[in-house]
Amino acid sequence: MTRPKARMRLGQHLIGTPPWRSLPHGVVVYGEWDPEDRTTYYWEEWELLGYENTDFWVEYDHYTRKVTLYRPVEVNERLDPTQLTQGQQLTITLRGVPTQVTVGEVGVGTVRHLEGGFTYDLQPGQAVAYAEVHGPGFVLSVEKFDERVLDVYEGTVLDAAGQKAHFGRRVAPVSSDNRAAAVLVAVGLGVVLLLTALSAGAGTETCTPRTVVAADGTTTTEQDCVRRSVFGTGGLGK
Repeated sequence: MTRPKARMRLGQHLIGTPPWRSLPHGVVVYGEWDPEDRTTYYWEEWELLGYENTDFWVEYDHYTRKVTLYRPVEVNERLDPTQLTQGQQLTITLRGVPTQVTVGEVGVGTVRHLEGGFTYDLQPGQAVAYAEVHGPGFVLSVEKFDERVLDVYEGTVLDAAGQKAHFGRRVAPVSSDNRAAAVLVAVGLGVVLLLTALSAGAGTETCTPRTVVAADGTTTTEQDCVRRSVFGTGGLGK
């Protein structure tokens, strides 16, 4: 087996087609055991500081080899992935418009590896619940990191041309064997993939919509903003 060639490094810059610029700030590798086929599936998520001063996430699935760009969005309803089931029909309010959606895959990933800094407090071994929600022409990813933080992201799958447009180059690893990435991570070697880019100035303020659940069950949406160096030094969490 040949180890996939790395296409990205933390703190390394890469620029796509204007206005796309981004900087890899942290990477987390998740694993999820599937008891039906007795296989652990891996995927990695890279937090990027970039265009519109927003925290973006890029996911690389080691099994499907898909690269997906996620950007934060606000949904009026409280979507808890631990309470959703596959095939469930919902009506959500996205950008002020009621929209019918269907719940796709649901599960729980476990943090297997961390590098860099994040805007969340992620820890090795931490369980993160997730759900995919499909609507007309879009897909949302809902993630629950603890009892307070629920985040919703809109995803766009990027083919080779899309990767070059956003990051200036193809960012998925190249391998002649689809299984190589999963095997390497399983033995602790990890797989490094993607992009990079330039963030103007010595620092930047980034804001991400975040749903906060109070003790009485009420929810509010607030903007979680932090100012930091463009070179992530850790401690800021996803």
